[in-house]
Amino acid sequence: MKSFQAALRCVLALPLLVALTACGAVSSISSAGGAVAPKINLAGDAKTPLQIQLTNWVRRAKPQIYVKPSHSPDKAPTALFVPLRVTQEIRDPVSVSRNLSRTVWQAWLSLKTFAVLEFAGDAQPYNPERALALGRKKGADLVVGGYITHYLDGGHTGASEVSISLEVWETATGTLLWSLAQGGLLEYQSYHDFYLVSLRTRQPMDPPALILYTLAIECGRPVAAWANGGEQETSGFFDPKAF
Repeated sequence: MKSFQAALRCVLALPLLVALTACGAVSSISSAGGAVAPKINLAGDAKTPLQIQLTNWVRRAKPQIYVKPSHSPDKAPTALFVPLRVTQEIRDPVSVSRNLSRTVWQAWLSLKTFAVLEFAGDAQPYNPERALALGRKKGADLVVGGYITHYLDGGHTGASEVSISLEVWETATGTLLWSLAQGGLLEYQSYHDFYLVSLRTRQPMDPPALILYTLAIECGRPVAAWANGGEQETSGFFDPKAF
């Protein structure tokens, strides 16, 4: 009976395999090295003819924009990035703040958001008044800061969640130009068997960092478009320049 079921799975899965081969899915996925695209293989024991393996992805809604300027600057401004403040109870929040904030800063660097974007690594976690004073001292046109409002590191055995709120201030006037927020979730999903096809997802090396980078890119795009006169820099979520 078991051998009959295995044979039936192979017969039923054959048209799907032929279709994937005809459209070039199998060859293109193999050549990708399994970095982002799914990896498809025939099962060795014939119990599951097709096995699909793919990298897990970040589930999120669009960024919420609460404040935004009415017009773009005459020239690309310079900015100072202050470490984000972690608002929840967490061990060693200052170190966590600096490490996570560097990921956001690198993401905005990859977008070429501003003419200059300096990271104030020695500064205390974000406080608007203190950040504005530091920005004026450094001669920056803008100050970027914000909050990590939710942080959960599930590692490779659980779900990971990150929520951020970002603010951009004009140092000369003390005006809040941008206020954005977004949250993301990386669910833990290991294995699903759909009779003909099995689906296995891989967790990234650092799930919270992937979530944070993804959120930073999506929040940074409208700011980059504004700062560069409406011309948006198109960088992918996984731009290697940020790592």
